[in-house]
Amino acid sequence: MPTKIKTKALVIAVNVCRLLLAATFIFSGFVKANDPLGTMYKLQDYVNAMSSRALPDTFLLGCAVMLAFFEFTIGIYTLFGIDRKKTSSITLAFMVVMTILTVYIVVANPVSDCGCFGDALVLSNEATLAKNIVLLAAAILTYRYYRLQFNFIGPVLKWFIVFVSLCFIIGYAVYCIICQPVLDFRPYKIGTNLRETVAGTSGTPQYDVRIIYEKDGKTLELTAEDEDPDSTWTYVETRRTPLEETHTATADFYVMNAENEDITEDILFADGYTFLLIIPSLTNADEGCIDRVNEVYGFAKDHGLGFYCITSLADQHAQTYWNDHTGAEYDYYTSDDRELKTIVRGEPGLVLLHDGVITHKWSNYNMPNEKDLTEKYGILTNDSTNKK
Repeated sequence: MPTKIKTKALVIAVNVCRLLLAATFIFSGFVKANDPLGTMYKLQDYVNAMSSRALPDTFLLGCAVMLAFFEFTIGIYTLFGIDRKKTSSITLAFMVVMTILTVYIVVANPVSDCGCFGDALVLSNEATLAKNIVLLAAAILTYRYYRLQFNFIGPVLKWFIVFVSLCFIIGYAVYCIICQPVLDFRPYKIGTNLRETVAGTSGTPQYDVRIIYEKDGKTLELTAEDEDPDSTWTYVETRRTPLEETHTATADFYVMNAENEDITEDILFADGYTFLLIIPSLTNADEGCIDRVNEVYGFAKDHGLGFYCITSLADQHAQTYWNDHTGAEYDYYTSDDRELKTIVRGEPGLVLLHDGVITHKWSNYNMPNEKDLTEKYGILTNDSTNKK
């Protein structure tokens, strides 16, 4: 009897661990597929922290989609008990690698959070390590006793589930790249009143601004007042450290004009519709959508609507490059690089505000034209009471 009880307890333990692993992998893969560009940005952080050589965004975006597919598929295989031995082996190997990587992250602290669950669940590096240790223990148990995992489906149904899972996760990731994340866990989701969440501050926040460049493995750190380095240096990021405590609900949203004056409230408290064209990097932005961008700008200009092109760096060379390649006629404003990437996924991306409320967001793949703005999205010209 004690042996039977012990065996039954082991079976329960193995299958509880199996369900824990399945749930974690499915959730992790799904949130990565929900926001592939967010995963790409996190991969960029890892690459920048571990290597002086940058990798192409297209390659990293492909890695983000493949990682989402891998995790989601492993989760589905584990959940249904498909190919138990092989699946348990792959899961264990993956958890060993991730746990070692997390130990490095805790020790070296190259990034503030691992990005395992995207913006849906942000964990500290220490919490991530604890989570991975638990999952590693679960993976060891399920690998050691893989035969005790319940098998819910037969060989014919197995291929159907695999096919459906493949089509779903890849299709979902592609859709979210084109049309923005379906589930928006960021502080700039559609319906957010930016007047309440951003502009409710006690005074204008002050920041120490540092602009980072890189060349041949060397880093150059400049202030906002310094002149830009020559074209052989590559822009990396803009770091802004608060000099005094503020009460903004969304960390670092601000907009500066060419004279370094804060015009955030001018934008947020403008009446009617306002377009924000978000371009984190003018030199890396997709020029394939520029005809529609220019059409939106012309629409805004014709009807007295606000239109602000916001980028991460007041770089005259980059602005000249963009103007020459796109025929842009609008002015440029600046904001924090990371915040711009958080507001809307896409380079460029377009955000529509109405009385300070985010009403629509578009990526570079689904930019609207004038007909879309008036007929599909209901932007009425008689509501155009604000001018840039």
